[in-house]
Amino acid sequence: MLTHPTAQALVAGVAAWLPVDGTAGAFAMRVARNALEIAARDMALGPAADARAADRLRALLDEEGGTRDSLDLSLIEALRSGRIIPDDPALVAHLRACALDALAIDQPRYAHEL
Repeated sequence: MLTHPTAQALVAGVAAWLPVDGTAGAFAMRVARNALEIAARDMALGPAADARAADRLRALLDEEGGTRDSLDLSLIEALRSGRIIPDDPALVAHLRACALDALAIDQPRYAHEL
């Protein structure tokens, strides 16, 4: 679900950032823990969120198949060409659901239910 940074990049960043001599203070440890928790939630929740987004995009674009990334590109083209208008209720619902899924990963204490 996360596009930037990816869960892999978060984990690698934490590993590279933490000192090897054990001198990390409490704040640094909280930052590292938060980043690792985000990565873990992304690995746990991201695939289902991507699948839901792909299903919504297939219906919105009237397309079959395709990955989340390819469907996102198709959506961009549909918006650019005017085939889908920015205030289309189905588009707004899709974007809202995507934002709520992202919040569930990034900020789980935020009220993110539909």
